[in-house]
Amino acid sequence: MNTTHAFGNDLKVLWHLLIKRVRGQTHAERLESFYGGQARNYDSFRSRLLHGRQSMLDAIAVPEGGVWVDIGAGTGENAERLASRRTQLKTLYLVDLCRPLLQLAEERIASAGWKNTMAVYADGTRFVPPEGQVDVVTFSYSLTMIPDWYRAVDHALSILKPGGMIGVVD
Repeated sequence: MNTTHAFGNDLKVLWHLLIKRVRGQTHAERLESFYGGQARNYDSFRSRLLHGRQSMLDAIAVPEGGVWVDIGAGTGENAERLASRRTQLKTLYLVDLCRPLLQLAEERIASAGWKNTMAVYADGTRFVPPEGQVDVVTFSYSLTMIPDWYRAVDHALSILKPGGMIGVVD
C-alpha cells in the first residue's frame, strides 16, 4: 500500500474516532455506527496504536483440544496471531456484537480455511458455547467497549473451567 493511500485510510479512521457522531438506540447499533465506516482499516490502524495483543496471546498456554472464546473479537486478528497454535484447539469462538467487524472475521476464517474457528454474532456478556465451559476467555481492547464490563468479566468466569485462563489487554 502506498503512503498516500495509507494516510487516507488513517484519516478515515481518525474521522470516525474523533468527529463522526455515534448513533443508535442499542449497544449493537452504536458499535455498528462507530466501527462500520472504519472496519476495513481497523487492523492496520490499531496495530500501530495498541501493542499488547501479541504479548497477551503469547502468555496463554493453548490447551490441546481446548475451547477458547475471544470476546469482542472484532476482525478475528487474534485468531490469525495464534497462528499454528490455533490448530491445537477443538474450537475457537470469535464473539462480537458488531456486524461490520465480524464480517471481516468471517472472511478471514473462510479465506484461511480454519475449520475449528467460528465467528459468532452475540453479546459477550451472554454468549455460552455449546460446550458450556471453556478453557480460555480473552478480551483484547474490547472490555472497555462493553458498557457493563463487570458483567462481562463475571460472565467469563461463569463459563470458565476450573483452572482455566482469562486474558485481558485493554
